[in-house]
Amino acid sequence: MRINLDFKIAFRSILKNKVQSVISILGLGIGMGSILLLILLSIHEYSFNETIPDNDKIFRIVLDDWGISTYPLAEAAMDEVPGVENYFRIFQKNQFNIKTDDNEIILENDIACADHDIFNIWGVNFLLGHPAKSKYDVAISEKMAMRYFNSKNPVGKSLRVRLSNEFINLTVCGVFKNFRSNSTLYPEFVCNIDLFDEFLGERSKMLGAFGDENSSYKNDWQHRRFVTFLKLNSEEAKHDVEIVLQKYLKRKENKELKRYSLQPVTEIYLNSDNISGDQISRRGNAEELKYYIIIAIFILIIAIANYIFLSKAQIDSRLREIGAKKTLGASAFLIRRQIILESNLIALFSLLPALIVIELGITFINSTLNRTLELGSLSFSQIFISVLTITLVAGTLSGIIIGTRISKIPAILLLNRKTILIPRRAKVFNSFLSLHFAIFIILIIGVLTVTKQVNYALSNFQEINPDKVLICELNSSELSKKIGIIQDELEQIPGVVKTAGSSFVPPFNLTLPLQLKYNDEIITFDGLIMGQGMTTLLEMNYLEGGPFGEYGKGSREVIFNEAAAKKYNLKAGEFFSGFKIQGIVKDFTAHSLRELIQPMAIIQQHPERLRLLAIKTSGENDHEIISRLSTVLKEVDSEQMVNIYSLDEQIKSFYSREENQGELISAFSILATVLSVMGLLGMVLNTNLRKQKEIGIRKVNGATISEILTMLNKDFVKWVVIAFVLACPIAWYAMSKWLENFAYKTTLSWWIFALAGALALGIALLTVSWQSWRAATRNPVEALRYE
Repeated sequence: MRINLDFKIAFRSILKNKVQSVISILGLGIGMGSILLLILLSIHEYSFNETIPDNDKIFRIVLDDWGISTYPLAEAAMDEVPGVENYFRIFQKNQFNIKTDDNEIILENDIACADHDIFNIWGVNFLLGHPAKSKYDVAISEKMAMRYFNSKNPVGKSLRVRLSNEFINLTVCGVFKNFRSNSTLYPEFVCNIDLFDEFLGERSKMLGAFGDENSSYKNDWQHRRFVTFLKLNSEEAKHDVEIVLQKYLKRKENKELKRYSLQPVTEIYLNSDNISGDQISRRGNAEELKYYIIIAIFILIIAIANYIFLSKAQIDSRLREIGAKKTLGASAFLIRRQIILESNLIALFSLLPALIVIELGITFINSTLNRTLELGSLSFSQIFISVLTITLVAGTLSGIIIGTRISKIPAILLLNRKTILIPRRAKVFNSFLSLHFAIFIILIIGVLTVTKQVNYALSNFQEINPDKVLICELNSSELSKKIGIIQDELEQIPGVVKTAGSSFVPPFNLTLPLQLKYNDEIITFDGLIMGQGMTTLLEMNYLEGGPFGEYGKGSREVIFNEAAAKKYNLKAGEFFSGFKIQGIVKDFTAHSLRELIQPMAIIQQHPERLRLLAIKTSGENDHEIISRLSTVLKEVDSEQMVNIYSLDEQIKSFYSREENQGELISAFSILATVLSVMGLLGMVLNTNLRKQKEIGIRKVNGATISEILTMLNKDFVKWVVIAFVLACPIAWYAMSKWLENFAYKTTLSWWIFALAGALALGIALLTVSWQSWRAATRNPVEALRYE
């Protein structure tokens, strides 16, 4: 009976103070939604590969810091190494073409060739059929089965797929359940491992004359191409297997390689920052995740503090009600219980805006951070425990803080609408404003710094001009062979300044290690493969020599950059590893600004093996150029998808991660702004209520509105200034550490900090002045009539 009465009183109180209740519910909902969203993301990120059966026995082979290995290694380990129970190798191509029955060409993603035991080891079940057992079989996911065959049985039907130059028919042999969203592997099409020679054709097309691979890859111990997984017969066998694997290093020519190791499959997602080569597996970032969790925790703290301030203002308006209860015999326990109940009800109501934040946040995080977060991939118990814990903590903690204070105040003071809160303790409460705005200022500085660095990276190139350059992919041997005809057509179009072919157009985001033998020593350069005229199109500057000449039979020319020339004392006209040094160019930006410029060797590509065509334009007729180029490409080879983009777009993709980080921090900044305004509103309401009598007396004695506004505003300005002083060194340290990810970086300008402080001060003054104006213009009789 008593509980029912408490609920009725709590609901009546919430409905009576509608404005403050709505603000409290929204504020607490935003805070709880943010922390719940990040908790769910954290659970998801740490859950990768956890659902794989016997995941403690499955490992990826790593060679030094390379996550790829040779084809014969897995079979040799299975046959010769005690403790290895099973294995599979996988090679995946992210984009390829499928031709439909209507001759429509579709760009599709994620086709792999792998050993058939990938499904057994990874725990992926088949809905129909079986894994690919012959070279031209393919198993497809249920998602792809629905896309291409609707509800029909696809087993036995054909897919026309292009992996290199020609379309081939693959027979669907089975349909498997979709790989889970928290799996590091995610192929939609899985072919037999024997189809790898078709994938090699793609590599050959990319590297042109330098991509002719040894077709006997099954016996090749030199080239690492596959991600290899071993399943051991026990977790304890890991150390022994690693020791035995070392004997296979002797079968490799490269003496720099040191050690094989086995990485647990559950550690791949968050612990692969220092592992190269594996372009297949999904990757997360443990450090980045920690930063987001910290930010979310701070936002929750702000939300709870806001709720406490707003509830305190609301409770202070009910002092007589509480005093009457104490006079009639209500104990301190009953008063605390009532306030805690009201707080928990507010917290429960806050779940609605919290769920909205989570729903919108999941979509936002997946799109900005390229994550695969789905509530369906998490267990009900994980979600339920997270939601219940955060709700009870937020509601109960807030209620205890407020209820404990109020329950200790004597009834006589409460009946006179007074508390024992002295100015010093009021300042302690108001000092939370500094925490609010310190977090806001740090986030704003973060957004401005990330934006400034990305803009710097997009515009500060050394000795290269990527402006107004279009790139066209030559996706077939027919297009590559007729590049001269295509160039002649283009150069007749107004606005085309110059054209040139290449295998890679810098700046590009990949690295191409190029090994040249010199004086019985293997030297690894940062490699680049380009066609005639490409260095001129990009406006590279020569210190010695000049561009490539005409490509002739047996011609072997190389251009080095300044760093290589200085390190190895190279001169134009000399010979190096069988190549004639055609020229020395000034050091230029070949990749992103995260990396220092390395010694580079540029070798000339065969003119009929080029895979890219670069077009330098005046920038005034690009639409017509793209339209005409598309037509020409279709006339030469009608079965090719046309893919034309600007070099600026290619460069921008380098920094998509940083741009996404900036967007996420911006979203947190908006939440922090909303919460700071709500918290400030609660403090102003509390202060104005406490100073209601003082304001009335001052007005009766002739104080002007501006004087009262100054009196009410100055304390809040002081706390914002303190927040700025606290936030600046923290933000400077955090952003300095973040900028260490770049070899070439912008500076932390003073105006970034000044602008963040000015924004915080402006928001504070607007919020405070609005409420202070209402208090200052109120009739003083209302404040004094109860005294």
